[in-house]
Amino acid sequence: MPWWFWTLLWLFLLSAAALFLVLCGIRLFRGFMRLLDETGEAADRLHLGEAAPLAAPEDPSRPEPGLAAVFGDPREARRFRDAGKVERREARRRRRVEAKRRRGQPQRVRDLDLP
Repeated sequence: MPWWFWTLLWLFLLSAAALFLVLCGIRLFRGFMRLLDETGEAADRLHLGEAAPLAAPEDPSRPEPGLAAVFGDPREARRFRDAGKVERREARRRRRVEAKRRRGQPQRVRDLDLP
């Protein structure tokens, strides 16, 4: 085979490979841009960046958080912690009883707070 045939063959193969790489790059770029558009739409639907931080409900019985709590009386801190544990436990029990009542499920006797 003559030398010009090999030159043409390699020229064709290299140009086909270059065209393939360019088409793959274009497809990859379009897919990336589509991903960015969908991410932006999802962020708009979720209102990302605009949400205010969740604030705890104000409870006047709780002490003010901060440095004063570090230097406070340990017995007083323990009393606040124990009272909070009891309140949270009771709130969970009330929510559990109410949810079971709404679903029509049987209640636990200890949850009914009978005398």
